[in-house]
Amino acid sequence: MSSIIQTEGIVIKTIKYGETSIITHVLTREHGLQTLIMGGVNSGNSKSGMFQIMNQLDLVIYYSDHRPMHRIKEVRYSKIYQTLPFEMQRTAVGVFMLELLRKCIQGNDIDSRLYDWIKVCLDHSDDATLHVTWMPLHFILGFSKHLGFHPLDNYSEQHPFFDLREGRFIEDAPYHRDYLDKDSAALLHYLICRSDISNMPAYTSSRQTRKELLYGLLDYYRFHLDHFNGLDSPLILEEILTT
Repeated sequence: MSSIIQTEGIVIKTIKYGETSIITHVLTREHGLQTLIMGGVNSGNSKSGMFQIMNQLDLVIYYSDHRPMHRIKEVRYSKIYQTLPFEMQRTAVGVFMLELLRKCIQGNDIDSRLYDWIKVCLDHSDDATLHVTWMPLHFILGFSKHLGFHPLDNYSEQHPFFDLREGRFIEDAPYHRDYLDKDSAALLHYLICRSDISNMPAYTSSRQTRKELLYGLLDYYRFHLDHFNGLDSPLILEEILTT
């Protein structure tokens, strides 16, 4: 059955289709990840810039439950960014978040609370008064909670290591190599205890420790999400880790 629906959406990926059409993958608030098509889009009109990744849109869609692709009837911006597409480090953080989403979310595997949380993260990354240093770690850790495999926070002086396979802090370094050392594990515990990225107090941590934790958490995703096989853009990771 076909119907016309209105929804918010975040552009995840867009490709050109023919001379004046695009196919775009949009994460919608009510219907999860959807593949949409729209005609009349070319470099000479105002619609061409609307489907850049990260853009937040209000959409009217001809929707059918039994079709893999739906046609866009109307579209407009729901938010116009001020810094996110224009500052290299902020853009790299945004691209990282969306690639992680694209690799983890399958079909309609989303709810409105997750969508709203993603919007908050994008809005924070666009806020020129706020730093994005911690956003990649905040995002990858918070996303794991929505996906159902958030690390167990049993950290203590007696449990200073984190086992990536088991998802918990442990007493001694395990026999395998899939664990976080004391510095990275302490930073992980610190981040678990602070869910509000906009009000995060200062934490003394080297770039190397942040790097080891970020790559460790990507390995953690591989252990706990069967279809996740890593990211395609390691250079983006290096860019965001320079913050």
